[in-house]
Amino acid sequence: MALSSSFLCHILVSLRLKFIVSIVYVRCGNMQKQLFRQYDIRGKIGTEISPDDFYYLAHATIHYLQQQGPLLAIVLGMDGRVHSQAIYQEIAAACKMAGVDVYYLGVCSTPITTFAHYQLPVQASFMITASHNPADYNGLKISYQKVAVEGEKLQQIYELFVRKTIVQGDTSGLLFDATEMTEMYVTTLVEQFSHLKKFNQPCFIDCGNGTAGPILEKLIHKMGWKNIQLLFKEVDGTYPNHTADPTDMKNMTFLYDTLHQNPGSFGVGLDGDCDRVAIITATQGLVSADRLLTLFAQAMQAQVVIADIKSSTVLQSSGAQIILAATGCANIIQAMHEHHAVIGGELSGHFFFKDRHDGYDDGIYAMLRYFEILMQKNTDCDTFVATLPELFSTKDIRIPCADTYKFQVVQEIKTQLIADQQFKITTVDGIRFETLDGWALIRAANTQPMISVCCQASSPIKLQEMKRFLVLLLQPYIEIKILEQYIL
Repeated sequence: MALSSSFLCHILVSLRLKFIVSIVYVRCGNMQKQLFRQYDIRGKIGTEISPDDFYYLAHATIHYLQQQGPLLAIVLGMDGRVHSQAIYQEIAAACKMAGVDVYYLGVCSTPITTFAHYQLPVQASFMITASHNPADYNGLKISYQKVAVEGEKLQQIYELFVRKTIVQGDTSGLLFDATEMTEMYVTTLVEQFSHLKKFNQPCFIDCGNGTAGPILEKLIHKMGWKNIQLLFKEVDGTYPNHTADPTDMKNMTFLYDTLHQNPGSFGVGLDGDCDRVAIITATQGLVSADRLLTLFAQAMQAQVVIADIKSSTVLQSSGAQIILAATGCANIIQAMHEHHAVIGGELSGHFFFKDRHDGYDDGIYAMLRYFEILMQKNTDCDTFVATLPELFSTKDIRIPCADTYKFQVVQEIKTQLIADQQFKITTVDGIRFETLDGWALIRAANTQPMISVCCQASSPIKLQEMKRFLVLLLQPYIEIKILEQYIL
């Protein structure tokens, strides 16, 4: 799609050269190091992090990125949280001082920010969001040259942040209105999925008061769908109805009840920044993401599927070679590149398509691919999901554990199980151990102060035994009442 004339003018303006005149170091910021997580930066506003901190965070990030290569312009989007606007003002001010142009998207989804990164003359994207975290959280996702800035790179940014690094450009950065990117994104989807205008299965989509609502309203109008209805479509950063995490069934109870009141319908849930998706049916409930990934792989006749370490053996029914990677979008994308895979996914609801897409996670795009399969197979959602083998497994269970302690817990359990020499062990992310009757995983959550556990077994009885064994392993570190509450 062609860019508007105003964007072409902005391209010409942005191509001028900029140089860093000076870098000033001042003493220490207020953000705690553990807020610089594996995939992004996030914390509780007011207690762990403040909007003012993002001014120095933006300067630190700009300095780090300029050490990697050119940085003339960024694209900047934000979710609908109540403090996102204040954070935007701080980041925009830092970019102006540093001489970095900003293409401002307004309130949008993370996938739209990534889409704009591909469309606009920018080297980086900043997305103000805390994804599916509760309303009092906020944070920042960063990409440079279309690759996520994660892991050790974020730790280097932290070191610059604590010194309150200030970047002074030789000219002021400019601010451009790029809010038309949302319309361009929707139009692109309509062009790619024009055949879905005939899709007529009744569906309810829970937007969770996140950024999905306004986007889907545009999409539904352009597609002419009369059979699809939106729930909680108003963007409201207080999330008054439920936390915008569709992979937790407690957040999908209203949608689930709605499906029972409308026989023959199925449901879709999207998270707060719209990069994750979940499918819900009246008979199956929440369809786990590894089962959904299996259905995608079967439909695509994929030869290789990349899944995260938490995924179950249901993937084997896809007929593809299954390669397990460490949890995290960057890990899945890297493994897809290394193994030439066209499909990958995580149990958290991130899906990555490389056959007809640029390969980044987009909940709405994944939803449309699912609609496409249902229409091609001329089947309803319940019947389609029921074609997969029955599993006896848990969801991804997250148990509270301090950020300063969780890695130590996992490491000590890993050392113990390896020393026992009774299990087949995989240590690509935490520790996954297999028995004759199933497997279990214990790992430190990367985005929250939690330990993540899950398991699968050959029968309900064996699953309960595996869960009790998880409690036994964790009991020296976490109170038994908490473990029983979350696991048993």
